[in-house]
Amino acid sequence: MGRYTGPLCKLCRREKTKLFLKGEKCDKNCVIDRIKQKGKSGQSRQKRMVKLSEYAKRLHEKQKMKHMAGLTEEQFRNYYRQALKMPGMTGEQLLLLVETRLDSVLHRLGFAPSKRFARQLVTHRHITVNDRIMKFAGYRVKPGDKIKLRESVHENPVIKKSLEKDIESPSWLSVDKTNFAAEVLSVPSRSEISYPIDETLIVELYSR
Repeated sequence: MGRYTGPLCKLCRREKTKLFLKGEKCDKNCVIDRIKQKGKSGQSRQKRMVKLSEYAKRLHEKQKMKHMAGLTEEQFRNYYRQALKMPGMTGEQLLLLVETRLDSVLHRLGFAPSKRFARQLVTHRHITVNDRIMKFAGYRVKPGDKIKLRESVHENPVIKKSLEKDIESPSWLSVDKTNFAAEVLSVPSRSEISYPIDETLIVELYSR
């Protein structure tokens, strides 16, 4: 199955949670917020919902993470297979593999308002890693990597607006917004990965 290309808000409605797929629009006009504002009417509908089975809970958690990361089903499954072969907790290694993708890092740094936009920056050859143009959004960054936005996009209004936001970059990343540059300082720990995900449910799903 390929990457989802339909309405992004539809995914949030389906997963019943904010997936933050549209940048700042998710803060200002989110369908999930509108549903919550319905008050008692919305609460009544929640009460009528059938209780999820254990399988459905696990599937929901996997789908939520897959959509937040902007991955296809095949990509996500491949990451899980890689995580299985890595030392440590499989779920944490899965999060690590997804979090250290170049598109995810660009988003965390504030260079892109969404991961979808970050992928476009990479595929359009606007990003360099260690002074070399990087065309693969799934490149896994490592400590010591130096990331830069090419001069061709320094005046891009979307990027400039994203950088104006007071976003604190993770402690494992160092960012120089003035020079559109950043450096990977270390491998993130689980506490430094901000996905609101219970990764144990995903491991349980694939272990069946």
